[in-house]
Amino acid sequence: MARPRVRLVVTADDFGYCPRRDEGIVEAFLAGAVTSVSLLVNGAATESAAELARRHSIPTGLHANLSEGRPVGPARRSASSLIGPEGFFLGKMGFREAVAAGDVALPQVREELEAQLNCFRELLGRAPTHVDGHQHVHVLPGGQTLSWA
Repeated sequence: MARPRVRLVVTADDFGYCPRRDEGIVEAFLAGAVTSVSLLVNGAATESAAELARRHSIPTGLHANLSEGRPVGPARRSASSLIGPEGFFLGKMGFREAVAAGDVALPQVREELEAQLNCFRELLGRAPTHVDGHQHVHVLPGGQTLSWA
């Protein structure tokens, strides 16, 4: 009896964070060490990373981010439970603490994640191959898991 074939998937996250990181990720992909990437749509180098993904046909997913940088959705233009006074996300621990305290409005989370998904589609012209979470933000305190299904 034949054994089932196992495929190892190695995903490099934070694609789009900065040009030097993106260069290393592309080198690793071209060398066969990385099989896919996860794009931060609010990163400093998002547009150039999307171009690299298209040029090298890199399977690309969305790296959902609620903890670092500025939001891409409605929260960037108005008061939001997701951001601090300077307009940036609350940080990894700040977000987790706000969720645990019940201070995060889940409809705002949904709006931001939908905005990130739409931004991804605009950048790459297609849906992501996968979705994962920046700084494990998809796993909330108390074992809760984010879902927009």
